[in-house]
Amino acid sequence: MQPTLRRLLARVWLPFVLLIPVLVATKISRAADSTAIQIVPGPRSMSAEEKALGPDPSQGSQHGIILVDETIRDESAGADSNVFRHVRAKIFSNEARTLGDVEIPFNRTRGVLKKWWGTTLLPDGTLLEVKQSDLKEQELARSGGNRVVVLKASLPGLAPGCIIDYGYYLEERGIYESTRVDIQRETPVKEFRYRWAPYNGQTASFRLTHNEGLRITTTRDRRSLLLTGKEVPAVLDEPYMPPEKESHASAVFYYRTSGEEPDEFWKLTAKRLSRDVEAFIKEKPIAQALAGMNLPADANLKTRLRAAYDWASTHIKNTTQRTSEQAEADADDKAGKSVQRRTVVELMNTREGTSRELAYLFYGLSRALGAEASLVLATDRANHYFDPGYLSVRQFDWMLIGVKGPGEPDDKLVYVDLGSGLPFGEIPWWFTGSRAFLATPDGYRLVTLYPADPKQNLLETKVKTSFNLAEGTARTSWTSDGSGQQGLAERWRLRGMNPEERGKELERYCGASGDFEISRAEAPRLQELTASYHLECDGVLMNTNLTPDLGRYTWDFTGPWVEGSPRFTAPTRSQNVIFPFPRVDKVIIDVRSPEGFSPVGVPPVPPVDSPFGRYALLVETTREGYHVERLFAMAALVVPPKDYDALRRFFSAVAQADSTPLEFRRQAAP
Repeated sequence: MQPTLRRLLARVWLPFVLLIPVLVATKISRAADSTAIQIVPGPRSMSAEEKALGPDPSQGSQHGIILVDETIRDESAGADSNVFRHVRAKIFSNEARTLGDVEIPFNRTRGVLKKWWGTTLLPDGTLLEVKQSDLKEQELARSGGNRVVVLKASLPGLAPGCIIDYGYYLEERGIYESTRVDIQRETPVKEFRYRWAPYNGQTASFRLTHNEGLRITTTRDRRSLLLTGKEVPAVLDEPYMPPEKESHASAVFYYRTSGEEPDEFWKLTAKRLSRDVEAFIKEKPIAQALAGMNLPADANLKTRLRAAYDWASTHIKNTTQRTSEQAEADADDKAGKSVQRRTVVELMNTREGTSRELAYLFYGLSRALGAEASLVLATDRANHYFDPGYLSVRQFDWMLIGVKGPGEPDDKLVYVDLGSGLPFGEIPWWFTGSRAFLATPDGYRLVTLYPADPKQNLLETKVKTSFNLAEGTARTSWTSDGSGQQGLAERWRLRGMNPEERGKELERYCGASGDFEISRAEAPRLQELTASYHLECDGVLMNTNLTPDLGRYTWDFTGPWVEGSPRFTAPTRSQNVIFPFPRVDKVIIDVRSPEGFSPVGVPPVPPVDSPFGRYALLVETTREGYHVERLFAMAALVVPPKDYDALRRFFSAVAQADSTPLEFRRQAAP
């Protein structure tokens, strides 16, 4: 490795901002009068005010505006839910035609659509309608025998200047434990109303988030709660922004089994979790398991914990993280058998368990080795963050284990995810960078899950390219090897696919397109959960613009083997910029000169240095052609809007360096 590259790697780590949600408590005023509202179809003609409405980019309504968005969810009977909904909007441009794509959540086995209307009012007064019989059922997803189904309709005649108006009445059996409602959209909302009449046989709760500075109010009476919004601005869709649940004003309506205050609720949650894990682990089988691991007797606690973790990772199968082939084989082997592990005894006998059971196992092993161990509940920050004001464990996505020496402070905690395939002390990136819930028998604490050092997340790619002058093509083969978080999400995704789906996805990873024909796309280590990311690709670019009559030829060294720089084209930014994880990408490219050509050479490319990351590009001519080394280090996890302009300049400089051409010149005839 060149000295410049070594220096770059040695100083890659920089501070980062954590993803801690900003939540504003909303005062709920009690009103003596009723919160009842009535939902009916909107007028079948445009009012003078509606006709006068036009696009206003300063308000985010350059494409359209939602005039009314109102819903009633009546669950007061406890046995069923009655949902009434009405939306009216005006379209200013073709980009807003998606407002007329209606989706009604629908489950035929538990619900009945009692009423529907859908109309388009054209500027000339023409009225177009969609009948209920025109609604089409569409399956969005299927998992474990469950189907996610919607009724879909596209309102007709959508064009700038028209008004759309639709609504429905849906009756469903039972009530939902929780319902999340978006108040903000990518289109501004002039008037928003949502009335919830909960079942009084349970403790009904309500949480409003990300509503700071907005004209959103809540009113409740003895029977229901009414949430209203006036002139709710649009949320601009920006690249690398926080997840929708953390960038839009929204509300969650949910039920609890009891009515404790927040601190008491989380204390009771921690005690329940501690009881569950204590019931699962048993002292004798844990001791027997440790005896069979042959741990180093004289090693320190962390070394022994790491050794126990490594042993369990290789000797006990995680049934939650099986490949599709493994899941199919297990289903055949266990057909007609019920597998239920109530204690660690069953887990050790079968040598397999779910992710949560493996977490319980390592909790027990750590305690037996003398460590302080805690259960840690985490959320997938790509979807949402942990909100302590939302009193429900349903918001958590995963269980981790935190371990440390006896009496050590929390900053010594090491977080592990046994069964993830990651080494001891590393956890999936989507759980890091935000807060988590740590449970102990005595209570709970909120802790921060920090991401790994960028140098632990190294992706090294080696590329070879050669040309066929007669055919005007270029063959490129490459391999990519990732450590830590590099390729982890891709590995998990690929493992869950069937072989046919996996093959298509691998071709996509390798850059398959109309011009680039893939001959090999493989990830041979997928069956091993603890293996690192490894990708092998081979393909031919069919159109290189290389012809025998050229005197000079240039080649772009980037391709699917180089992750392109984010394109931040907007001059300003309103949301934080959020990246998956700090990382280092190293790409080594050897390009063989086309027959009869020789490399011209490239002037030195200055490195790019910034608070967010660093970049270096070394290009050397060789006897065969060009040797290129590209090193990109991203240290930032979150960049606030105030630093957006500097971030844009950084990535612009990286993109400019990546556009450095490799030039070849035809050799003089001997």
